[in-house]
Amino acid sequence: MSASETGSSDEPIRPECPFCGSAETERESAFGSEISKSQYYCHGCNTMFERLKYDGKSPDTGR
Repeated sequence: MSASETGSSDEPIRPECPFCGSAETERESAFGSEISKSQYYCHGCNTMFERLKYDGKSPDTGR
């Protein structure tokens, strides 16, 4: 996981582009082709990509 992916709760996660490696990305949509993915836009190579929303932590189920 890169430093740009470890955003705090106040700062949105900015994943690196899988095509060019740029950190100049922004979330375009909270939902992609599946509910478990978000859509991002890379300003480095002008490409859309999707990223899984799973952050590796176990969800709080309240149990």
